[in-house]
Amino acid sequence: MKVSTNELLLALRAPNSGWLAALICALDEAMQDPDFAEPQREMVRSLLDAGSVPHAVAQAANERLTRFEETVKDLHSLLVIPEPEAPAAPPARPKLTLCVTAA
Repeated sequence: MKVSTNELLLALRAPNSGWLAALICALDEAMQDPDFAEPQREMVRSLLDAGSVPHAVAQAANERLTRFEETVKDLHSLLVIPEPEAPAAPPARPKLTLCVTAA
């Protein structure tokens, strides 16, 4: 079954389409990576056809994703220059009170 772009756009408007959106975003990123080749795509298809993810596979994927996130975080910290600290605020001026006396 081939789904049209319009059907996907309509499905993404549904309030309960958060997981669909997350999967589509992840798939879009993966498909831009040359390492996500036909063997990996076939594995994803077979998981969808099976209708479930074996527990051991889900656990291994979570562990691998954690390591991947750590790698991205480390690379980000190497590439991003920390922002300089904001200068300290000048000291507050004393509050003056105007007093008027009748002469």
